[in-house]
Amino acid sequence: MAPLRQSALHRCHLEAQASLDTFSGWELPAWYTGSSREVEGVRASVGVSDASYLYKLDLRGQAGELLPPARLWRLTPTHALITSPLPGSIVSFAVTDVTSVYSAILLAGPKAREVLQKLTTLNVREGSMLDGTARQTRVAHVNATILRSDCEGLPGFLILNTRDLAEHVWSALLHAGSEFDARPFGLVAQQQLMGFRHGDA
Repeated sequence: MAPLRQSALHRCHLEAQASLDTFSGWELPAWYTGSSREVEGVRASVGVSDASYLYKLDLRGQAGELLPPARLWRLTPTHALITSPLPGSIVSFAVTDVTSVYSAILLAGPKAREVLQKLTTLNVREGSMLDGTARQTRVAHVNATILRSDCEGLPGFLILNTRDLAEHVWSALLHAGSEFDARPFGLVAQQQLMGFRHGDA
C-alpha cells in the first residue's frame, strides 16, 4: 500500500487540531469543527480549504478530450491547466503532471471576493472574473494562479502556488478574512459545496 501523501499545509492542519482522513491517497482534514457548521459558515461568509489533492496537469498545445468532473482552465491560447478530483478523467492529452508542484487553496463564500481583493491587484470584483476563468497574478506578494470555481452558486477561487508558498498564502487569506470571521473548512464540507461526495475518489 502506497504511503499517504501530505499537502504543504499539513502542519497548519495539525496546529488547528483538524480531524484528518484520507482522500485520493492524501491525508487531509475531514473537518475542523464539524462539516455542517463549516458549510453554514462558508455559505454565510467565507472560508478556506485545502484542495491540494486535486490532480493538476499542465497542457501546452491543442486540447484533447475531458471527462467530467475534470475542468480545463485556459491560461493563454496555447497553454492550459487541467484540474480533477479523480484519476482517469483526463484522456487524449500530452501533459505534464504538476500535482505535487502546486498547492491548491479553495477560498469560497459570499465574502470571498472582498478577502481576495485585499491580497491582489487583479480585479476580482463582481462581473470582472467569471466562473471558469483563470488568471496568473500575485496574491499576498507572491506568484499565483487563480481559478474561478464557484461552489453551489457561491463565489469560489482556487489559488495555486508552489508548495513552499502554501503556508504563507493560507495565513494571509485567514488574516485578510478575519473581519468576516473566515475559518478553515475540511474536505467533507468542501465536497458538499463543490457537488461531489467525500470518498468518491
